[in-house]
Amino acid sequence: MKNSTIKTMLAGAVSVVALSSGMAFAGEVVWWTPNFNEARARELVTKFQEAHPEITVNLQITTTDGLPQRVLTALQSGAAPDVIDVQHGWVNGYAQNNLVIPLDDVLQDREDYVPAALDYVTFDNQLWGMPYRIESIAVIYNRGHFTEAGLDPENPPQTWDELVAAGEALTRDGRSGFAITGGGEVGNTIFRSMPFMWMNGGGIISEDGTQVLVNSPETVEAVTFYTDFYKNGISPSSTLENDGTANRRLFIAETVSMYQAGQFDVNSIKTENPNIDIGVMTIPHPEGKDTAAVLGGWSFVVPADAKNPDEAKVLVGFLAEAENQGALTDTFPARLSAMELPRFDDPILQVYKQMLPFGRPAPAHPNWVQITQAYFDGIQRILLGDEDPQTAMDGAAEEIEALL
Repeated sequence: MKNSTIKTMLAGAVSVVALSSGMAFAGEVVWWTPNFNEARARELVTKFQEAHPEITVNLQITTTDGLPQRVLTALQSGAAPDVIDVQHGWVNGYAQNNLVIPLDDVLQDREDYVPAALDYVTFDNQLWGMPYRIESIAVIYNRGHFTEAGLDPENPPQTWDELVAAGEALTRDGRSGFAITGGGEVGNTIFRSMPFMWMNGGGIISEDGTQVLVNSPETVEAVTFYTDFYKNGISPSSTLENDGTANRRLFIAETVSMYQAGQFDVNSIKTENPNIDIGVMTIPHPEGKDTAAVLGGWSFVVPADAKNPDEAKVLVGFLAEAENQGALTDTFPARLSAMELPRFDDPILQVYKQMLPFGRPAPAHPNWVQITQAYFDGIQRILLGDEDPQTAMDGAAEEIEALL
């Protein structure tokens, strides 16, 4: 075989490895971003490369289903991309396992950030992720359905008992009153059910990550409240398969009257069914207690094995600029000044802003992904009717105890 042929074959092999692993070449930054960011990310890449022609950005699109494990595998493989979009709650686990590098030298205008967003990704007094998006969920409801059911759309439910009563009133042939999630990507159910635990004084694990709370009386009561929407026929029969996207589609089809979602769903609803009169309420709480929400959102991380970490930091610094944060996020930006951009003035977003002070970070633990999987498996056993809530949470607690 001729030397030129051998060189061509070797070059092709290297290209395949690079594409499959996320490997970057000199002067190139491989950036993994979720598919919901794709259009806006491509615009920002064009803008970035005009300002930094010496750096090529190789944008690779991920999907949220299965993403926690895919990112973890990439970080542990030694062949990770250079920049990855990850949920805030994953970052400290990566830091504790030496899988990402600190980004303190990239952070500018610290005082312009929502403090909780930076706290979320800080471990051992160092910043391990660059937050660009923050959010909490609320409850979206169909105001027209409320009127049909004899409910006042101007005064939506505030308490757990009121939410159950409204859900029952809204449920009728072919329509479900309140949809919960029970399938799809695990985080969907974590973000929607964990706030009910917190409101009630429970949780999956303690804030410091040392104690299992998932089978405490307070947590089991909240889990029972959550899963009873399905057990009692208020949530759709497809709940075991439904994630947040599925519930949005059912709401758009007007076969669901209420469901938990972030502001990222609002534009899709308006576009796909402009006839729906959309209402948004804070998440109902137990009588005499405050509401709660998971302070969610996304950050950029640079893997410890990034091939071009310096160029990666240049990209992260660019994406962290207030104008670019405001352009990329489809919820709220992590920077206060970016929240002043006109796109965040929509009155329907005000309830989401009201929920932000009640948002809490998920506990920081290196095994958080596995811990939440154990809890989610317990939820599914309840929804399947295989176990009652106490038994299912006892089983989850046993698995989680081994992970602490």
